[in-house]
Amino acid sequence: MFKKLLLTFAALITSFSVFAADVDTKDPYKMLSVVAQDTFDTIKAHKDQVKTDLAFRKDLIRTKLMPYVDSTYAAYRVIGNNLKQTTKEQRDAFADAFSEYIIASYAEALGKYDNQELVIPPYQKVGADETMVNIKFLIREAGKQDLELIFKLRKNSKTGEWKAFDMVAENISMLSAKQSELSPLIRQKGIDAVTKMIADHNASGSAEPLVPENK
Repeated sequence: MFKKLLLTFAALITSFSVFAADVDTKDPYKMLSVVAQDTFDTIKAHKDQVKTDLAFRKDLIRTKLMPYVDSTYAAYRVIGNNLKQTTKEQRDAFADAFSEYIIASYAEALGKYDNQELVIPPYQKVGADETMVNIKFLIREAGKQDLELIFKLRKNSKTGEWKAFDMVAENISMLSAKQSELSPLIRQKGIDAVTKMIADHNASGSAEPLVPENK
């Protein structure tokens, strides 16, 4: 049984590696359309597990989406004006903890899936000089108004690869929400204390915000 599980896991890793190699990270529309459709297809194929299993949702986000998310850039945006007062080691530790924290946030949102359909946007060529782009998807559900889901992406000036750093749903930016939640804590307590708070929160398995929204 254990050997069979190992073989199954190896097959999953191999199939993901092949998929990842086929994603054109130099073209934001192509990249995001392929990644979003693949993720949505996986959600639909496992919809019952997606609804009930937080760990499954986190693993799905971690493997399907996070390779195409610039969580380090997002983490630096959250640190904000305090960035110059931090060391590389502090920034790296915060970025690692923050990455797991946003995985939980995405996983919480994913738990609300209920047979909605993903509408892929028409392809648009992005100019070679562009460094930021917003790509809007629609989440369609019978009898309801379409939900706009906007991904914000930036191009790495060294590699030319595009990655997402924010998602906006119902006019709410996840990055802005995390900035409002964590930036004041960093100013008050320092980055080391906040990194530990996030790491402890991650270890608890919770997908709730570290700071309740009404605080």
